[in-house]
Amino acid sequence: MAGINLVKKVKTIGTLILVIVIGLGINNKALASTFDPAYYAARYPDVVNALGTDSVALYNHYVTNGIYEGRYANASDEANGIAGAPVNDVVPAFSTYVDINIDAQTLTYYKDNQIVLQSSIVTGNVSKGRSTPKGIFEIYSKVNGKYLTGPTWKNWVDYWMPFNQSIGLHDATWRSEFGGTIYQNSGSHGCVNLPHDVASQLFSMIEQGTIVVVR
Repeated sequence: MAGINLVKKVKTIGTLILVIVIGLGINNKALASTFDPAYYAARYPDVVNALGTDSVALYNHYVTNGIYEGRYANASDEANGIAGAPVNDVVPAFSTYVDINIDAQTLTYYKDNQIVLQSSIVTGNVSKGRSTPKGIFEIYSKVNGKYLTGPTWKNWVDYWMPFNQSIGLHDATWRSEFGGTIYQNSGSHGCVNLPHDVASQLFSMIEQGTIVVVR
């Protein structure tokens, strides 16, 4: 299924300020204290040439490519020689969005800055290299009933809410448990699995274009 073209679509979201929460790194490498989109754009013209200067596009490039390419998140990190610093948490300037916390295995739906729905989930299978990609996306479709198919599977879901090409939010009636460490060895093919009642509630609440933050 064709997914949303993030580079074009994010221009409708507007310029965002992304605040990165400070945490502890490993091997004495500190986490990026702040992702600075203005710095990133000035420091890496090749990224700007490819993606433009939208803050969301630049942030997504950093977390999906820049970290692994040894790029810097801000001027302070560069001055201190901290390249490719990981990001633990993102607090975007949205009032209504779906937050997917992979480490906590939780989905939280915020509407007008209020939590209206929260649930345990199962994300992509880490052991098989199918982790749910991190970044900021949009729900680009809502389908009430659909077969999800792949090379070795064909599963019916009642609620399908894709946000990143073939990756989306959906019910998973074949699961009896959610949350914990299930995702590490028995996770999905990349989608976010929800209990059926939670998927039903979320489907009725969100609209096409709702922001999804995966972190």
